[in-house]
Amino acid sequence: MKRTELNSRIIFQELGEVSWTNNHSFEVRTKLRTRLFLSPNTDSDSGKPTQVIIDEISVPERFQRQGNATKAISALCQLADKYQFRLDGGPIGFSETLWRDKFVEWVLRFGFERDSNEFSAKVEDPNAFYVRRLPRSTAQ
Repeated sequence: MKRTELNSRIIFQELGEVSWTNNHSFEVRTKLRTRLFLSPNTDSDSGKPTQVIIDEISVPERFQRQGNATKAISALCQLADKYQFRLDGGPIGFSETLWRDKFVEWVLRFGFERDSNEFSAKVEDPNAFYVRRLPRSTAQ
């Protein structure tokens, strides 16, 4: 495994059990059974992630609606602040999604904002968009 992957792996281990997937991302399984699929982009000098793309958040059905995904994303945001990396995700907010508004509201609660980057992959649904969360300063 490359040096940069090792450093990302070590950082992600603060969230839970980490494995490398066939889709070229890390799968992080938290103690609360939430699975995060994360793709880091790293600084070539330090090996630390500068950006982490959240590819997927998954909670088994019997553990849903218990706050497990909220706890996992909150912990990931704290980790991003601690190590000063940006979080990216999406697209979210598809028109035909049953829980569209509620999910968008949930994501934005963690400090994510609509990403207006013109280089993001285009989405056919005019209501769908990408999100970005910049790290917050951890200095008190």
